Amino acid sequence: MNQSIAVDPALVRDVDLLCLDAGNTVIFLDHAVVAALLTDLECPVTIPALVDAEGFAKRSIGTPDAAPAPQGFAPAHVLWAVVVRTMIERAGVARSESERCVRALWAEHDAFNLWRRVPEGLVDALARVRAAGVRVCIVSNSEGKLAELFARLGLSSSFDHVIDSGIVGVEKPDPAIFRIATERFSIDPSRALHLGDTVATDIDGARNAGIRSALIDPFSHYAGQFTEIPRVPDVRTTIEEILRFRA
Repeated sequence: MNQSIAVDPALVRDVDLLCLDAGNTVIFLDHAVVAALLTDLECPVTIPALVDAEGFAKRSIGTPDAAPAPQGFAPAHVLWAVVVRTMIERAGVARSESERCVRALWAEHDAFNLWRRVPEGLVDALARVRAAGVRVCIVSNSEGKLAELFARLGLSSSFDHVIDSGIVGVEKPDPAIFRIATERFSIDPSRALHLGDTVATDIDGARNAGIRSALIDPFSHYAGQFTEIPRVPDVRTTIEEILRFRA
């Protein structure tokens, strides 16, 4: 994580609602697990290649650079399949093999989400900011099983609400998914802050909903790009700044 990034004070003043993306914000892709699974599928790639390729896939959402959607995925799962297929192809898996691999990765993901690593200190930070009166809400494009995953990871009691696109039927960047959060807690969008790792969904979506936002980019996937967008090193550090200003 890049701890050298300073948090802009304008981001963290007057925050009553902290909205968080899930993947690569509060739970992180386990690149080692993906690499091991691809090796078992006889399509080996390196962990550094996956880290780099994940950024490429993220930047490719909604562009011609994204891989085609594999056949047979439910509508709520298509975005996941496109991102993962784009990622593994970029990491070195041939297109002739990528659809087979995506299906195998989906089977593992469906059993235990591949975005499963929890950063050190996150749970304590979330507890402290909620104790200070800030509501914390997950706003995620997911497959309808976030509540189950958070229970498995010991995160169930860390959030005031979880908005899973697979459950509510609307995905970021549609501002409607952010409005679910602000309306649930009767909080004006101007007093909310959203943190996420993807410009096309998190930043654009929050902006269109009138919510402040900042990019989390721990692997420098957007290095040198979108320099006008505020950045924060991680959720924990941002919470420390919110608490400092509230004090």
